[in-house]
Parts: sequence; structure tokens; C-alpha cells
Amino acid sequence: MNVSPHVSASAQRSSSVVMGRLDYLPVVLRLIGMELYKLRRRAMSKVLGIIAIVLAVLPFALVAFGTFATANAPAGSFTSSCQPANGQSGPQQGPPANCPTPSPAQVAQERQAIVQATSAPLRLPDAMNVAVQYGLIVGIVLLVILVGTIAGGEYTTGTIRLLFIRGPTRTQFLLAKLGASFIVIFMTVVVMTVLGVLTGQLFNPVSGISQPGAFWSGVWVGHALLFLFIAMLNWFMFATIAIFFATLGRSTAAGVVAGISWLFVEPILGGVLSLLGNISKGVPGDFLKAIPNYFIGTNFGALLNDQGQYLAFGGSSTPAVSVVHAVIVLFVYFAFFIGLTWWINKRRDVTN
Repeated sequence: MNVSPHVSASAQRSSSVVMGRLDYLPVVLRLIGMELYKLRRRAMSKVLGIIAIVLAVLPFALVAFGTFATANAPAGSFTSSCQPANGQSGPQQGPPANCPTPSPAQVAQERQAIVQATSAPLRLPDAMNVAVQYGLIVGIVLLVILVGTIAGGEYTTGTIRLLFIRGPTRTQFLLAKLGASFIVIFMTVVVMTVLGVLTGQLFNPVSGISQPGAFWSGVWVGHALLFLFIAMLNWFMFATIAIFFATLGRSTAAGVVAGISWLFVEPILGGVLSLLGNISKGVPGDFLKAIPNYFIGTNFGALLNDQGQYLAFGGSSTPAVSVVHAVIVLFVYFAFFIGLTWWINKRRDVTN
């Protein structure tokens, strides 16, 4: 049977359709691109991105305002208050004898010291610490809202069954969501940190104090990159929490509410347990005080604090937990949330 040239030509695939390799990893990479495309096309992603940019600039603008107000405050604001000598009370005529009026040089020195302390977040290395620590609060909230839609949105709109019959395995779809989440986290942390540091440098002339450079070295850059990577893993932990609860609850709301609740409830619960542990004595008290050592925030805080000692913005020399303890605990958290999400995703019936 002869096939006409017209029929053969019409059956050819359009040149705009590019068929990639069907190996496991290339399929996952294309699915990651699909997830990123969906996020880029959503209006909510653009709104959250604008909010993230504004929030990255806000703390440095507030510090600059405080620095300007301090630098231009009246000289009387920098004179130390004195108490009457020998326990005398009652109205005083002029300053006490043991409290001489400071000289203009002393006032200028006190003003300079306060301005330097107030404006420290505008300059490196403190600016980097402020940008990252601030992002661990407001940035994670925005991330959870965004990531919750990646997993829960398929259930909310009812497209999960259509998604799973397209050819790739359910594991590949899950890896794509995790991969897209980490790429979003990487870009957001880098942009917010760089934007915050640049904003601090822009406002720093208000303080009249130059940017120090003694800390700058190749070793410092290496620890700074590791510091940022730990912060990204901290964000990614809450992304896995949002994906897990969105998958478990079959909705975007479940992932968003659970992720944000975990972020704010954990430090409150840790404070309550520490207080109860101090009140209780013996083994029960020690047990209650030890529970916060296994919280996500405590262990990520220990890792960030460890790097902070090398980055010239300080940190406690005796953190609550060791670095090894923190790495093991966080690995267990990642394995639990990702593994359980995979199991639910693999076993769940989505025919209805």
C-alpha cells in the first residue's frame, strides 16, 4: 500500500518540538524546567519576588535612618547622667560637683562610638550576617507560600492524575519539585544577600565611617560561601516540610500552614521546654532541656554560629550542640521528610 507524500509530510513532527533524551536524569532536568516555568508564569511568584526585594532592603534602610538620627542628635543626648553624691536628694542647682560637664571633644567621641555601633550592620562583614539572618525569617515565610503551591497545587486544581499519566515516574516528579525548590532558594538567597549588602554600602556614607577591609581574604570568602550554603539548606528544610505536608494534606493550605507554623512554634516551644527544665530538677529537668537540642532551628543555628566565628561577626564559642551533632540531626530530618513524602507519593491512589 502506497502512502501519499502529503500524508507522510503531515505526520512529521513540528520543528518547534525538541525531543530530549529519555534517560532518567535528563527527564528529571526537563521536569525541573517545567516546574520553574509554571512558577515563572504565576502572578503570585512575581508578587512574592517583589516583596522579597523590598524586605531585603528594609532592614538596612531602617539602620541607616537610625544612624542618621544618632549622628544628628543634640549634644545633650551624649552626656552621661550623674546621681547626687552621698545619697543626697531633692532639687539640685546645676550639675553635681562630682559630675563635670563633658567637653566638646568627649561628646564628639561618645557620638562617634554610638554611631559606629549603630551603623555596623551597614558594613561588611556584619551586613552579610544581617541579610542572611533576616532572610531566615521573612524569606522562609515567602518560600513556604511559594513551595506549598508546587506540591499542593496539583491536588487543589485536580491535575495530579493527569500529571502522573504523562510518562515519567512519580519519583521523577517529586525530584523535580525538590530540584525546582532548591533552584528558587539558591537564586533568592543570593539576590537578597547581595541586594542587602549593596544597600548597606549605599547607605554607609551616612555614618561617615569607611568600610573596613582587614577581614578580607580567600579564607573569609570560602567561609562566607559555606555560610550562605548552610542558609540555603535551612530554607530547603522548610521547603521539604511544605512539600511533605502539602502532599500529606492534598492541598496548598496544608503545606503553607504547616511550614509557617513550624517556623514560629519551634522557638516558642524551645523556650517553654527550657523554662520547665530549669524549674524541674534531676533527670526530668535535664530531659526537658535536652529536647530543644534536636530542633531544626537549634542545629542550623549551631552550624551558622560555627561559620560566624570565621567571618568576623562573632558568635558564641560554646554553641548548644556540636557541629557533628547538628549535621546528623539535620540529615535525619531531611531523610524523614523526603523519604516519607516519596512513600506517600508512591503509594497514594490518585484515580479519584
